[in-house]
Amino acid sequence: MAVIDQQAPLGANPGARSPAIVLSFVAGVVAAAITVWLFVSPDANDVLGVDHGADTVSVSLLAAGAVFLLLGGAVAFRRTGMGGAIALIGVLFWLIGCIVFKSFSWVLAAPVALGLLGALDGMVFSDRRVSQSDSRLIYRQSGLTRLTHWVWAVAMFFMLLSGLQIFNARPDLYIGQQSGFGFENSILDIYAVNGPNGPVGQTKLFGHVFDTSGWLGYTGTQDNPNFTAFPPWATVPSYRDLATGRVIHFFFAWVLVGTLLIWLINALFTGHLWRDIILKPRDMRGLPRDILDHLRFRFTHGKSYTPLQKLAYFGVFVIAFPLIIATGLTMSPGVDTWAPWLVDLFGGRQTARTIHFLTMMAFVLFFLVHIIMVVLAGPINELRSMITGYTRTNNHGADEEQSHG
Repeated sequence: MAVIDQQAPLGANPGARSPAIVLSFVAGVVAAAITVWLFVSPDANDVLGVDHGADTVSVSLLAAGAVFLLLGGAVAFRRTGMGGAIALIGVLFWLIGCIVFKSFSWVLAAPVALGLLGALDGMVFSDRRVSQSDSRLIYRQSGLTRLTHWVWAVAMFFMLLSGLQIFNARPDLYIGQQSGFGFENSILDIYAVNGPNGPVGQTKLFGHVFDTSGWLGYTGTQDNPNFTAFPPWATVPSYRDLATGRVIHFFFAWVLVGTLLIWLINALFTGHLWRDIILKPRDMRGLPRDILDHLRFRFTHGKSYTPLQKLAYFGVFVIAFPLIIATGLTMSPGVDTWAPWLVDLFGGRQTARTIHFLTMMAFVLFFLVHIIMVVLAGPINELRSMITGYTRTNNHGADEEQSHG
């Protein structure tokens, strides 16, 4: 999900100092102070707004975050980019510690904000400076691209898990206008039954029944069973709470729609939509060779998308995103009152719900393939492009002339 910029920004002054050093150090000092405070002061929990003490695991994670933040600031004196990367690891440790501690107060958020600013500034500053002497390092992803990419990743994560929470309230998929016990139009049912040796989770797909105990329908133990379609670890919240799941789902749905609208306006004005997303005859002609190159693990790091990348992003932006938004709106009674044609378009609200679920599964598949491709193509270079905007190319000639001409 990327916008390719056609011109690189002016490089930083090689003799300049990045604020990443100060920001990472300050974040590390604040993080270390909070960690010590949690360890020695009984009043810390009241200030943080939690009703439990910090255990060994959470304090250890927070302490690790503080150490990496301090280390990142120290390393940034000599190697700004590496220092920023180390500080980013510190931010991740700190966030995991907050999750384990089950607290997200403004006090705990301070090291995250300072450390993240320091980490990003350090890595961007370093790549700008290196790009002046290394022609292979080009500016590929704009700030807007990187922002929308990570916002979409967070939004889709919470929409997926909250969507499974909503699905658990009615773990069936139907085709048609109506559903219920009096209709035989379900294509998927997830449930639990009593077996000879206790509860059994079952999934019925197009009339074929599969034993899915431990995964779907029935999870947990006999002492602590869970009779939901999807297990607690796969839903937000982890306990059964349809109302909260709906609130989270709708909130991040509008976040997704808003950022998608911003991306679309930018893509139209910059020509990115026509140039890099819409498939053209030459892309289709080059598709077989590009697929063969991917099967041979031959990846191109250039300024333009390959035909297979265009096909993937075309499917996401032109088909999947509009489809999942339209089917989501179709399931809303309020929307149906002023746009009843949506229900007819999808053949009923239950059919729309089924399409919505299947599109979500397609997004999960896209995510898995996307991660595999990132790993195979070089995770450091791929992550760098979505963090700093710069990527190291491996093709020359026209592509290189375009980026430096």
